[in-house]
Amino acid sequence: MTKDKNQEMDKLSWKTRISYAGGDVACNVVFGMVGTLLTLFYTDYAGVNPATVGLIMLISRVFDGVSDLIMGMVVDRTKSKYGQSRPWVLWMAVPYALSAVLLFTVPRSTAMVQAIYIFVTYNFCCTICYTAINLPYGSLSAMMTRSSDERNMLSVVRMGLSPLGRILAVTCTFPLVKLMGDDQAAWIKTMAIWAVIALILLVNCFIHSKETVVIKARDKAGKVPFKQGFKALLTNRYFWLVLILWMVQSVSFGISGTILPYYCKVDSHKFETSLGFVNFIFAIFHFSYIQKRKMVFFI
Repeated sequence: MTKDKNQEMDKLSWKTRISYAGGDVACNVVFGMVGTLLTLFYTDYAGVNPATVGLIMLISRVFDGVSDLIMGMVVDRTKSKYGQSRPWVLWMAVPYALSAVLLFTVPRSTAMVQAIYIFVTYNFCCTICYTAINLPYGSLSAMMTRSSDERNMLSVVRMGLSPLGRILAVTCTFPLVKLMGDDQAAWIKTMAIWAVIALILLVNCFIHSKETVVIKARDKAGKVPFKQGFKALLTNRYFWLVLILWMVQSVSFGISGTILPYYCKVDSHKFETSLGFVNFIFAIFHFSYIQKRKMVFFI
């Protein structure tokens, strides 16, 4: 076995595993704010009509689906000294952090100006920046090692730690907002804190997550016509299973993310905090079981 082959099969250190998982924690710090508290901020602090917010988020879902396909092709064609997926974690770290803060700088202006601003900043953060950093991040683990055991362990650590980002944002945001004045400026300052934390975690993820896997067969393989590839996608039953799974999950997140904050607004978010810790404990035991049974559901 060659040196490169040995490196591809090497056992990853806990430092690498935790650093890689930190990238998902960073994404969930911002995603926790966007998916859980952003609607509340728009309606109760920025004074935007709830119907306008809902319409903008609905329309944005269409653009979000298209951006995933485009970003997948971009990553597949990326060639740099850092690899294919890894450089995007670094390149998009600052734009992602900045876009998160911009979400909360809604101008005090007419309803039309506010709607346009929200549409632009929401899609810049969620459709462009989040996709450009989360999609390459998700494929990075497959480029870090060929060992199925190590990939499984990366997934276990990632899924175990990732809820911490959302727990941190949801649990601590309101105390910080109230401490800083309980107004729009307080929300901007609080989001800036989470953005800095996310930026640090993403840079740390980039530094310690190395791409060691080189798939030489990919360079030799011919290009698959778009029509042929699209047909293969539509006839793949696993694609439809995953699609249904994500649809159910998106509906669940959408309901909890828009209704729960209003319901828990007066009660210090005890329910959300408890639910987050339950998910955290469940993830540890569930994926530990999967690791022992050698069952792989995702890369």
